[in-house]
Amino acid sequence: MYTNESDMRLKTAPTKMGNPQFGSIAVRCPSRLLEIALIFFIVLSAPQAQTAELGDIQGTVIDRKLEKPLVSYPVTLTIHKTDTVETQETTTDENGDYRFAELPLDPSVYYTVSTVHEGTDYTEKDLVLSTWVPNLKIDFDIGAFADDNAQIRVKTHSFIIGPPPADHAPDGAVTVAEAIGIENLSTLPFRTTHGTQKVGVNLTLPRGVEGLQPHSPNLTMDPNTNQILLKTPLPPGESPLGYEYIFHIEKSKLDLSRRLNFNTNQFFVFVPEGIGIVPRGKFFGAPRREQIHNNVYLIYESDGNQTFAAGEKIDLALNINMGAARGALPGQTSNVGQLIFIAVAAALTGGFFVAALFKLRAASNTTGSDTDDTSTPPDAGWLLKLNADDREHVRVARLEFITHLDDKYERQEISERVYKRLRREQTERLTTLLEHQKRGNNA
Repeated sequence: MYTNESDMRLKTAPTKMGNPQFGSIAVRCPSRLLEIALIFFIVLSAPQAQTAELGDIQGTVIDRKLEKPLVSYPVTLTIHKTDTVETQETTTDENGDYRFAELPLDPSVYYTVSTVHEGTDYTEKDLVLSTWVPNLKIDFDIGAFADDNAQIRVKTHSFIIGPPPADHAPDGAVTVAEAIGIENLSTLPFRTTHGTQKVGVNLTLPRGVEGLQPHSPNLTMDPNTNQILLKTPLPPGESPLGYEYIFHIEKSKLDLSRRLNFNTNQFFVFVPEGIGIVPRGKFFGAPRREQIHNNVYLIYESDGNQTFAAGEKIDLALNINMGAARGALPGQTSNVGQLIFIAVAAALTGGFFVAALFKLRAASNTTGSDTDDTSTPPDAGWLLKLNADDREHVRVARLEFITHLDDKYERQEISERVYKRLRREQTERLTTLLEHQKRGNNA
């Protein structure tokens, strides 16, 4: 018999079946029993813990046009971690099924699953795996589209008034840039019918648009219907669309009115300060003054509580009041194109247009003053009427425009002949301005 106090003595008792079982346990050393128990607990629980920390994302890719699975079709998984972004790619099997396995169940990790078919992106974002939801099933219905116009909402439709291109005839033309924040409320890409073709969206333009330049991809204009078209389906969620064109002032107004194809929440009109252009629509309130990229605008905003329904014709005409411009004489509204003297293109950045500053040249009582005095350097006359701050604004605008020209020429968006002529003209005007600034500083 063991006498060591650290040993255990086990007494057995027969059962009714005659098999021995432990009837009692006399513990001389609890620490050793605890060690044994911990070892068994760790060994038995380790596989379960490892399994619980991994999950998977799987699904099926179906071609709804043919109602059959897409076989050997690529599917991409993007793993968004705190400091890194990783991607995995797999292909579907003979049943159109795909699976990404052994994914960590980390609430700080987000997943995106995507595929592309005929130029259309199909994406599921912000997927999270956890111990509560270790497995997700994400199916892709390829070729399935929403076609209910009520699912499309224009959240904001903005108009930015700017000068015409520098080489445009002074015939009362201006540049109008439109920035549209449009939302597809459906979970499927939206597509509608325009004539005989399928398009993402179609938006009505005012009559008389010239030289349309899209700032968003896959935009084109149908001159027969006067509509701008998105050639690809509109994906779910919000999308920015933008374009600009040349438009003409007629009968002392700039009429941008059109019939709406989709419900619209709000309109904005950006007018550079000092320009006598005011929206005619009664739904526009008093403007607020705001500085954007060193340029000051009057921003007219429609009533946020009013929604403009699809099919409704909206009064978007802008009245021209030259008497509101600094130095202009009452009633002088003709030849507006000659009055705009800073030609800087509008640009689309991050979904929003940043229009360049421009001002109206004070109208003169002397006819032919712009052409008779050929000895006067470009811009010399009106530069004398500006204060130091205005001249600095003009200097910055000239430099920005020259940079913009260089960029467009480098991207081969304008011809060499036009580029050289415009750059020479702007450089000469900048030189004249710098000379005036130097004289002012010396005075």
